Amino acid sequence: MLAAVLACACAGNVPPPNATERQASALNQRAARAFEQGDYRRAAALYEQALRLDAAVENTDGIAANALSLARAWQAAGDTAAAHRALETVLAEGPLAFAPSQRAEAQARKAQLYLDAGDAVGARRWTEAALASCADCAALPAIQALRGRAALAAADHVSALEWAAKALAAAGEGQPGERANALRLLGEARIAGGEHQAAIAPLEQALALDRNLGRPALICRDLMAWGRLT
Repeated sequence: MLAAVLACACAGNVPPPNATERQASALNQRAARAFEQGDYRRAAALYEQALRLDAAVENTDGIAANALSLARAWQAAGDTAAAHRALETVLAEGPLAFAPSQRAEAQARKAQLYLDAGDAVGARRWTEAALASCADCAALPAIQALRGRAALAAADHVSALEWAAKALAAAGEGQPGERANALRLLGEARIAGGEHQAAIAPLEQALALDRNLGRPALICRDLMAWGRLT
């Protein structure tokens, strides 16, 4: 995909790097607004334009950011195959060198795609690849929680508990969103293991954090987990 993007971008007259990167950034912001409004295909089209511009000037940070966002937009639009193709921009071997943390995020997104498709084996494989790439990157607690989700999907609640604890420790107090995700996973893993009483505290904490952060979709997940306690 990257070769095609580079070819398309280089076909016309491309402004100087700084101007090109500013254009790409503007397109990225428009794409983000379209995504927030639920217009996922429009968002994907704008992310693709931004990706072409960043590829033209070999802006690896911009390429990685737009590829990840493009995959998210295509997934939301229901085109999983297109989402996988977008991630290959970062994961495929090529002339550009992406940072390990960028590869880790792309690998984690691949894992999420497999998890959402009900493929726990594929999700586990890609989360392990992401963990190998992410020695100490900012996304570590999210990737650890995703690894726990893959374990839970495979009915391995013991492993899910272990990964939830790792994610919670890695997140610390500075990442309340990731703490909520880890706590929710911890509660759900406790429920899966029949430890309903032990699930109450982490689910209460997750719900409180998500309410403070104003995350309605995740509040709903917290309440759904609560429903399984009754």
